[in-house]
Formats: sequence, structure tokens, C-alpha cells
Amino acid sequence: MREDPYSEMIGLMREAGGPKGPVGPAHLRLGTVVSADPLAVDVAGTPQEAARFYISHRLVKEHQELLRLDCADVAERYSLSVSCPISAHGGSPASSSGTLYTPRCVATQAEPVLKPGDEVLLLTEDDQIFFVIDKVVKAG
Repeated sequence: MREDPYSEMIGLMREAGGPKGPVGPAHLRLGTVVSADPLAVDVAGTPQEAARFYISHRLVKEHQELLRLDCADVAERYSLSVSCPISAHGGSPASSSGTLYTPRCVATQAEPVLKPGDEVLLLTEDDQIFFVIDKVVKAG
């Protein structure tokens, strides 16, 4: 499993802030997603292409994360019936029932989190390279 995305982002920011990186104060910017794939974000009226962004892997399509679910109080009963439509197999239905437990699962991001029109919080030093912190929504 990959490193915590926020730790990874801090590492990238430290690297960028090193002796070979740009020097200057960091600024927060608000951007609007123009395109999710490839990523393009409008920052202060100027569209920026994907090459200018570092983005949390949790915002990307097909991101996978192993989850441990606490399902101690959740148990679902199920009943399953299956039959074969081919008469040569007898066509007799098979059935099963029991209790379904899900202690661990892998969650996969089925589609990109970011969609055109979404607002994102950006961190930048030079308005050339941007770190996408997260998708944001206006409260209220």
C-alpha cells in the first residue's frame, strides 16, 4: 500500500522548498476543474494543464485502498437460488442461505473524484507548479 498521501505531499513540498527548489512564500489558490482526464484546472482565469499539478492519489480514478470494516454489529442474512436454463443439466434449482460477514474489503475509486466545475484548493509558491490539496465545497 502506498504512503499516506498527505505525508507524501509534505515530502514533495519539502523537496520543492529545498536549496534547488523555488524560494518564496506559499499561496493558497482556488481553482475550478475544467477537465478531469486529462486534468486541467482554471486558476485565476488561466487554464493550467496536468503537467503543472501534483495531486493526491485519493482523488484519482482506480485508486485502491484496503479497508478494515468493523462489522461486529452488522450481519445480513441472504438467500440465493440458482438454476440452469439448459434442460440437459436437469434444470433443478440449487439454493443456499446463511449469514454474510465482511470484515475486510478493498475499495476502488470507480471514477475520478474531480469533475468539471468542481472547485479545488491549491497550494503554490510560484503559480507555475500547484499542489491539489483537495476538492472543496462552499459551506451553506
